[in-house]
Formats: sequence, structure tokens, C-alpha cells
Amino acid sequence: MPSELRQLVNLLSSAVDTVDGIYEKENTTFPALDEPWNPKAPNEILGQSAEVAAAKMILVAAAEQLMATVREPYVALIRTGDGMTMLACLRTVSELNVAEILREAGPQGLNVNEIAAPSKVNPDLLARMLRLLATNHIFTEVSPNVFANNRVSSALDKGKPSAELFAKPDERLKGAAPVAALVEMFGDDLAKSFSHLTESIHLDPTGSTSPMRLAFNVPADQGLFPWMMRPENKKRAERFTIAMHSDSSREVAMGAIYNGFDWDLLPADGTIVDVGSGMGVNGLTIAKKYPGLRVVNQDFAAVVEKAKAHWQEHLPSHIEKGLVEFQTHDFFTPQPVTTASAFILRHITHDWSDDQNVQILRRLRDASSPQTYLILIEHVVPSIAEESDEVKKIEGATPREKAPEPLLGNFGAAASSIYSRDMLLHFLGGKERTVANFVEVFDKAGWKLVRIHRIPGLEQCHVVGVPA
Repeated sequence: MPSELRQLVNLLSSAVDTVDGIYEKENTTFPALDEPWNPKAPNEILGQSAEVAAAKMILVAAAEQLMATVREPYVALIRTGDGMTMLACLRTVSELNVAEILREAGPQGLNVNEIAAPSKVNPDLLARMLRLLATNHIFTEVSPNVFANNRVSSALDKGKPSAELFAKPDERLKGAAPVAALVEMFGDDLAKSFSHLTESIHLDPTGSTSPMRLAFNVPADQGLFPWMMRPENKKRAERFTIAMHSDSSREVAMGAIYNGFDWDLLPADGTIVDVGSGMGVNGLTIAKKYPGLRVVNQDFAAVVEKAKAHWQEHLPSHIEKGLVEFQTHDFFTPQPVTTASAFILRHITHDWSDDQNVQILRRLRDASSPQTYLILIEHVVPSIAEESDEVKKIEGATPREKAPEPLLGNFGAAASSIYSRDMLLHFLGGKERTVANFVEVFDKAGWKLVRIHRIPGLEQCHVVGVPA
């Protein structure tokens, strides 16, 4: 039998053959690392196809497991610290608008003295940051101290002229800059919280104390999100909102909302309540295909006003027909809508603890009818080991496929982002959940989990419940 090393290499070779074959058939080539990222390019779009995406999962999983196998253990452990260093560098170069400066410079790149000039920072230190990132395939050093964008670094591009970004620093992230907003948020708010994880678990063995509370001295009687909405945190809140828009824009482009729960199950003139609606993207997207549905958007007052403007721009006909309503509502208080065909919560429950989720979902259960659906749009954390028999009974609960041996069943490092996101949410006081976690929360809140729809091309799922 081949050694594990040989099995991993064979998986890599087979997956590369698959990808090469698909690209050759379409008479194109796989995107090059040293070229800027263009998500609209045909070869990038092809990379999102189901067959290529599956092969890429195996490639990443096998490559990462191969590195973990051959590295000395102490080197592998110490390498984890490199992630924090690179995150700090990424936040810095994003705030210095390096990707935009290099986009304007073109493929020949630019000397670090010129890159540093607009921000008046130390060019030697900036070169050291860029060299660390380039060594890890973020940016390219085309000649000594001359750097250019590559496929990875160009994803930081905020899509504006660099001169405009420096002239209006408070508006740098406004517009189409969700990746930069995420990187800067991770390198700021979350990085400052990372170092408080150990202290928080010693302080509170239940694990319910958020490290972010310790990092920013948030009073125990104040929620993190209300704290973020305070005037002094305006920039932090704006950055968070932009960062969270990254997933929704991609979901809309893919029509993901239609690929999970079957909206035909609702009455043609039914009511959907988008709880914590944000800009109201969920209901708006659904209403475009199901124009008879009435939509109720619920959120903080300031957010609701933005949602009104968004709907007025993108679906004014629904407003004119009186089929959309905007309500200021705190989802910990009694739910005012008692005629809902469905309650939708997109990336709401993962922001809160289990006990808080029970409170939120119990409010909805109290306002529901026997025909009401509960639809959570969330990520579902897979177990590395095989799921329990109880979980397997729930339709859609088990992952679409299991990784081939000798890979970890959950595809290992290729799927690690959801576990990392789970810990990031802990810093905010929330968590990503396993199927068993969802079952427990639903049960305590008076709901029964009946199905999980896994959305093709995305990690997220539609977790569907009915009144118990």
C-alpha cells in the first residue's frame, strides 16, 4: 500500500489533472498567481464551477496536510505566529492604500520609496512588511524593493484612485471595499481581542465572557452591538457594516437565496419577516421573484432608514404597492408581527450565545402560527468525526461529501475557515454552530429543526424549523 505521503501526492496529481482538463476543454488557463485578480474574467468564473471547486478543495487539503506531515512539529507550531504578524502587516498596507498605488503602477511595479511617499511612512519598514507578505504569495517583489500586485493582493483593492483615498480618508472603505474592510477589522478589533482569549477563559470557566469585552472595557451590562453603535465607535461600526456586506453581495450575485428553502411553500400573498434585516437584501431579492409576498424589515432605527433608501433604489414598485414595511425592532423584545409565513434571520444567531438565541427564537415562536417557518441563513460547523445517528436523521444534515482518504473527513485546512470564524465570533460573544447545537437551541425555543439546505458554491446553509 502506498505511504501516506504518496497518497497525498497522488490526490494532488489527480486533482490537477481534473482542473487542467476542464480549463483545456474551455480553451483557457487557470488564473496565474502573478496577475491581478479579475473576478469577472472567464477563467475566474470557471474556477467557481462545482467540478473545479471540488478539485480545488482536494488540492488545498492535500497540500496543507502534506506540509503538516513533513514539517518539524516545533516549526509547525511556531508558524502559527506568522499569521498574526501577516495580519498586522495586511491591515497596515490596506490602510496605506498600497494595492491601489500598485494597481496604478501596473505590472512593472513601483519602488517602495514611491509607495511610501503618499502616506509619508518609513519606506524601509514598509519594504520589510511587503517582503514578508510577498514571501507568502501576497504581492510580488519584481526586483529589489520594487513591488507589484498579484492575484491575492489585488483583492485588497478598494476600486478607487489612490489620490481620492488619501484625500478622503474617512471614506476609504465606502463603496465596493468589503475585503479591505474585513482585513482591517480583523487586524484591529479582533487582533486586539485575540490576546485576551486566555484571560477570558480563566476569568469565566463557562466560556461565555467575550474577549472583546476585556480588550475594549465594554461594561458587562451593555451588549457589544449597542456599544459599537455609540457615537465614538462610528467608524468601527461603519467598517463592520461594510465588511459584513461581502457575503451578501456574492450571495445576491449567485442567486443563493433561491437555492435553499423552497419559497413556493409560502402562500403567494404571505408575509416574510426579515429579523435584523440590515439593508433588507434578503427580502428584496425574494420579492423580485415572488412579487406577491409582503416583506417586513426589522432592525435598529438608523439601519432601517438605510434599508428604506436601498429598497427605494432597487425595488420602488414594492413600496408603491404597500407590500414592504420597515420597523424599528429589538429582537429580544416581543415580536410585533403575528401573521408571518416565515421569519428569516441571516447571520443573526451566530452573533449571540446559546441562551440569547433561545430568547430570540422564543420571541418568534410566541408570535408564530402552526404554519410559520423559521429560516436561519447560517454556516453549519461540520464535525471532523462522523456525525451521530440522531443528526443523520435530519434531512441535509450531513455534508454533501466526505474527503477521500487519507485527508481528514472535513477536508482539513481547506475547510478551516469556518472553525476560525467560529472563534472570531466568540470574541464578539457568539459562535458558529454544529447541527447538534442548532437542534438543542431550536428545542429549547419551541422549534423543531426539520431540514438543512446546503447552498451550492457557498459554505452557508438554510437551517429550517417549524413550530414544535
